[in-house]
Amino acid sequence: MKIICTQENLKAGLLATSRVVSSSNTLPILSNLLIKTENGMLRISSTNLEIAITTLVRCKIEEDGGVTVSSKTINDLIGNLPNKNITLQTQEGALSVEAENYHTTIKTLPVEDFPLIPTIEEKNKISTDAQNLKKSLDQTVFATSLNQTQPEISGVLFSQENKQLRVVATDRYRLAEKIIELQKPNQNPSEVIVPQRTVVELGRVIGGQSGDVEVVIGENQIRFGFNDTQIISRLIDGQYPDYRQIIPTEFKTTCVVEKNELINALKTVGVFGQGSNSIKFLARPKEGSVRLSAESSELGKSEVDLGAEAEGEDATLVLNHHYLLDCLSVLESQKVRIKIIDENSPTLMVAEGQTNYLYLVMPIKS
Repeated sequence: MKIICTQENLKAGLLATSRVVSSSNTLPILSNLLIKTENGMLRISSTNLEIAITTLVRCKIEEDGGVTVSSKTINDLIGNLPNKNITLQTQEGALSVEAENYHTTIKTLPVEDFPLIPTIEEKNKISTDAQNLKKSLDQTVFATSLNQTQPEISGVLFSQENKQLRVVATDRYRLAEKIIELQKPNQNPSEVIVPQRTVVELGRVIGGQSGDVEVVIGENQIRFGFNDTQIISRLIDGQYPDYRQIIPTEFKTTCVVEKNELINALKTVGVFGQGSNSIKFLARPKEGSVRLSAESSELGKSEVDLGAEAEGEDATLVLNHHYLLDCLSVLESQKVRIKIIDENSPTLMVAEGQTNYLYLVMPIKS
């Protein structure tokens, strides 16, 4: 193999694929990237046997071929080279890297040792706007469970039916759901659980770029295609909880509060709820206000009163202030609507004026 590529393009391709690289001592090949010419372009691939990422890089190909090389070594090297053309050329068991007056040789492992990147039959395929999908992932993924003893809630649910895709995450203490209108839906409904890490990597790959994401669902794998990059991941086997039955439809108290004021108040009183992460939330519709408070025997106490458009009954409940901040940080509206039943029932948070996102949080029982 011999190719000539700009440092900028090569660096971007290496970074896009390197995040899932494993530092396995038992399988050293998993610490490597597969760099291979394909149809006039350079394909860079990585895998940890659960997630694989491949991306295409534009370059000038003088000789076809392929090589596997340490991900860390080549990333560190290319990142420090000048922004000029770089020549990669395979030698006997090594890769030569040339850039102006820089001359480097990196040891390699055989291409045939690199795991096969799976292919997925394109029977079940949908397409959606990349930024809409990224926002949906940002607004839900933080609610996934970190407890691997319940694998079905350690991932994000992708539920597609008709022209809608529901993206859902829960850890049984809170739940986030975002609904996306699909540009190219599939007539066959589907429901799969995507690992949390895959969802995070997809968000990073999309970044601030525009375009469409193509989603192909296989029997036990899923592929996300965006521009020149593809993420192929295993799916989590299991039955996702029937979460819709726990979403309340009737409430006794409703408050509408300025989002930024609520964020500042939560951060302030949260200083004194550090041990339990809990704050007391008091809704007072007749007074048109809500009061947030927290008290610590060691640190002291704090309370903040906020103006609110409120109706219904007075309500007092204890909430995890980190859970509230996680939701508020991803809401796009200026106001948030909080719907309360009582101190023992789920509390609903929605962006004012929007119907495609909801966040459910369980109170802390006192």
